[in-house]
Amino acid sequence: MEKLSEYIQATFKVDESKFLEILKTNPNARQNIHGILGEMLFKNYAESLGFKVLRIKEKPEGGYNAKSEDARGDFYIRKRDTRENKWFVVECKGVKSNSEKRISLTKKKSCINFLLKHSFDRKKHLNSIYHSGEKTYLKSKGSWENNNPGEFPSFRWDKHNPGSGIPDLNGIWNSKIEIKEWLDSFNLSSFHEDAYWDLTAPIRLLQSHMPSTRTDPKTKIKSTGPLVSEFNILCVDLFLKTGKHEFVFANSSKLNHQAQSPNHLQQNYTLDILIQKEDYRRHKLLKPWFSNLEKCIKETKPRPRKMDKSQLDLR
Repeated sequence: MEKLSEYIQATFKVDESKFLEILKTNPNARQNIHGILGEMLFKNYAESLGFKVLRIKEKPEGGYNAKSEDARGDFYIRKRDTRENKWFVVECKGVKSNSEKRISLTKKKSCINFLLKHSFDRKKHLNSIYHSGEKTYLKSKGSWENNNPGEFPSFRWDKHNPGSGIPDLNGIWNSKIEIKEWLDSFNLSSFHEDAYWDLTAPIRLLQSHMPSTRTDPKTKIKSTGPLVSEFNILCVDLFLKTGKHEFVFANSSKLNHQAQSPNHLQQNYTLDILIQKEDYRRHKLLKPWFSNLEKCIKETKPRPRKMDKSQLDLR
């Protein structure tokens, strides 16, 4: 603690109480620290599995646009027992902090409809989401091909888990009425935004968050979300919703792309829905998500890349 006090004083010229006050009253500062912690803990995790892990520069000289097309993630990784110039690029992200508010789960009626779509009405919801995405894709494809030479990228959604992802909550309740009765057992304050922030609400929605805007060099479509090609593996730290630094992984080429732009990943992917009724226990992940990095690589076979040494952060 003494070293920490000395560091805070030397670096920020304030005492610990003022520094703590800043952290408590500044969500952006806390989120930045969470992000850095997540990256550091992923590095430790990957190294424990026998990977060599090298950090990629966040902003090389010349800014983000100077980053290599094959190195727009946080780390290069490969197994230590190989000398081949074959690396996987990993991008580390956290979960979205206000995901419940964004889809109006602060309203009890919205919660009922939401839980129905992921349980008793899930099959109908799967078909609706898939066909809606396909319709959007075909409209975008037709518009693009009418104005551009060449072929529009293909539609590659998983019919069993389309769109941003539809976790399966079947089996938790015995009837639709039981869902309503369960939600009615909570007072209105349990659905307030503060309850979601404090992790005391009946529901916790685990979504990834990738708000960066990119332009696809092939189609020239500009959209919010990274390009599929930017990295091999997306790593998401679930800490903000589970209270534990635990990671889930997906091969970027296996994630459902944006419907209107097949070379863009979606801004948010729904990973799981935790329910107070089950003590917020995590459910079995649906494809293409994995709880184990090695299993993700072995089963989905991401395409390795050559390292660009100019992109390494050697600090």
